[in-house]
Amino acid sequence: MTLRIVGVILLGLFCFSSQAQHFIKGRVKEAQSPQRPLAGASIQLTGTTQGTVSNDEGYFELQSTASSPSITVSHVGYQTQRISLTGNTTPIEINLVAATAQGLKEVTVTSRYYKPYHLNTVSSALRLQTPLINLSQNIQEISAEVIYDQGSFNMTDGITRNVSGVIRQEVSNNLGPYMFMRGGQISTLRNGIDLTPIYRGPVPEDAAIIDRVEFMKGPSLFMNNIGDPAGTFNVLTKQPTGTPQYSATAMLGSWNLYRLAADVDGVLDTQKKFQYRLNVMGMTSQSFVKYDFNRRLLVAPVLKYQISDRTSLTAEYNYQQFSYALFSPIVMSPKGYATLPRDFTIHEPTLKPYHVRDHTAFLTFTHAFSKNWSLTARGALMQNDYEGIYMWVTGVNAANPNILLRNPKYDLARTQVYSQQAFINGKIWTTDLTQQILAGVDVNQKRFRADSYVTYDTYTDAAGKTQPTYYPLTIDAPEYRVEIPNYHTPGGLAKGNTKQSIDYYSVYVLDELTFWKEKLRLTLGGRYTSVNTHNNVSSVLTSSKDQLFTPRVGLSYSIQPTWSVYALYDQTLIPQAGILATGEAIRPLEGINREIGMKKDWLDGRWNTTLSVYHIHRSNIVATDPNNALYRLQVGKTHAKGIELDVVGEVLPGLNAVINYAYNDSKIDSDVNPQLIGARTPMYVKHVQNTWLNYHLPGSKLSSFSVSAGYQYQGGRGERYTTATPHSSPDYFRLDGGIGWHRKHLKVNVLVNNILNKNLIATPWFRSGLYYWVPQAPINARLSIHYVL
Repeated sequence: MTLRIVGVILLGLFCFSSQAQHFIKGRVKEAQSPQRPLAGASIQLTGTTQGTVSNDEGYFELQSTASSPSITVSHVGYQTQRISLTGNTTPIEINLVAATAQGLKEVTVTSRYYKPYHLNTVSSALRLQTPLINLSQNIQEISAEVIYDQGSFNMTDGITRNVSGVIRQEVSNNLGPYMFMRGGQISTLRNGIDLTPIYRGPVPEDAAIIDRVEFMKGPSLFMNNIGDPAGTFNVLTKQPTGTPQYSATAMLGSWNLYRLAADVDGVLDTQKKFQYRLNVMGMTSQSFVKYDFNRRLLVAPVLKYQISDRTSLTAEYNYQQFSYALFSPIVMSPKGYATLPRDFTIHEPTLKPYHVRDHTAFLTFTHAFSKNWSLTARGALMQNDYEGIYMWVTGVNAANPNILLRNPKYDLARTQVYSQQAFINGKIWTTDLTQQILAGVDVNQKRFRADSYVTYDTYTDAAGKTQPTYYPLTIDAPEYRVEIPNYHTPGGLAKGNTKQSIDYYSVYVLDELTFWKEKLRLTLGGRYTSVNTHNNVSSVLTSSKDQLFTPRVGLSYSIQPTWSVYALYDQTLIPQAGILATGEAIRPLEGINREIGMKKDWLDGRWNTTLSVYHIHRSNIVATDPNNALYRLQVGKTHAKGIELDVVGEVLPGLNAVINYAYNDSKIDSDVNPQLIGARTPMYVKHVQNTWLNYHLPGSKLSSFSVSAGYQYQGGRGERYTTATPHSSPDYFRLDGGIGWHRKHLKVNVLVNNILNKNLIATPWFRSGLYYWVPQAPINARLSIHYVL
């Protein structure tokens, strides 16, 4: 869609007068014990069918279009309250009284409307019951509202800009998030479950199913402690709320982007015991890169059975299907980075598209034994199948560097992950001490079978050696539409060149002790993990067994109720599959994180600042063997140290902000190649700074409009692979902006990305005489329309 069409749409929107749509924020607690939140309280917008329920920490958020709305708050065993909302105080604090008397208690509370950029709580998927401000760890939350305002449609589409220091390695965009932070690749969770495959994946979550995203900086023993010490991110998917509501979102954009998503949330019976939610999405688009396209389909049903007030069972299934032309938009040139047109490609349009099928399923059982003790058990499975052919260039053409010698490569793979977990949460109160106890077990089985990086198009030369068939492409005057032979592995996966597995189980316990009138919190934890790996790569067999105990010690002190400082010591490990060229098995990566930080909530929790300083050690680092992509190198040890700052929330009336900065210093301390000692780690970025601002215009005539602006900056960038002689990579700066409009049931958002139309690149590296990089999109626009019934 052209910018001219966007302008016409915006002009039409200015002709409407409308009533603003706002968010009401609050927390529900027990009146008899104000420190105890009430989970599962029903909050209903009086006179409507709109409503929600409070989360595990008692927090809730609700939309309203009325100038002075009222809400009804109820919970089994407590008196119902009707609350009128006026004025400028936020958040609302509601204390429910035990049901010892009859009648409806009416209260008047002053309230401020806002967009939920700052989320004060972690999700129940993270197993914790401590408010974010009191946790001895840096955890950043990204709300669905932020994702919508920024025009993102999945986890790989710019969401990293909302957390300090996070960057993406932009290769294989449809097969995995590939996010880096604090000198390492961070691990991935979905609904608190480890679904990370052995290699690529998991498939990026679509915005249609994302309720929120949580980035945990540093190891997280309370989750699984199976991941890089840099941290982990968790995607929480949308769940039934028990209140019927229906919405649809359409998106149009440059390069023939068309996208439609629907969200249906309801109940199947009058008692609301059977609740459901269904999200569906379809998308098609072309690209600024020649011959590239993308087709996506998502179907995600969820069914929840509320067995009783204390017990529930939830089943969830996500199906994603992809069809796309380019495995990756990587290009290469002997002349330097960004020396080719942005639409250049080495792809051949005669090749059949890549196909991906992704299935994930969850089953969650929760039971509250009492107000203080509960049990959660989850099981999940993921299966991802992909197959396709892509063109590749492995090195410079010595005879003529301007002619790229392309050869087709074939991939066939199946990734499977089975994960099970069970844990209990408990609280113990005494006169001078409060304990929050978390204990559980995690079990995981990862499987990978593939026929990977197959050079199938070959011939026999005069000396009797097998040689790859090359399809030359001149970078100055490329000509396409050469016929490439198709290929499928004879016998399928059973005849592939790779078969690997990782199995682990772990048991853990975590105890948070609160002293000194709940100002000081000491967290003590430990996890025992046992890991088995098996590898069969090109008929070379290896296996390994490892057991490791990883402790955790955290300390948090509240200088004020809204201001805390913390310190953290935590360890982690990553099971690693693969083999060395010598035939040896790969040892698990081990990491140690030391961190101190400070958190502050401002203006009644409307916005928050978090400052952290860290020092991380890693050992048993693994990299791809440059001489053979089927093998790995165990390159040694690294360290990373740095400082991070995050500012999130409504910093001024109507002005929501996401501002972050990260400084990182990560180097190699030990390596099989002595020339690399002291060099920067892969995907190194010294400075990362992001800003995003969204402002609701004041005044009755303009209150339906908002404006957005933001930029992303990366300075001092390293390369995808460490080399003894690094090649300078250009800094990254992208400016975006947009305008929004809303009325009772409708929201419209127009966003223009890369306003300055800068020639940007990502994931640079140099190898075998060629510069490789991923080109970024030029100036482009997206129009999103969201309608709620």
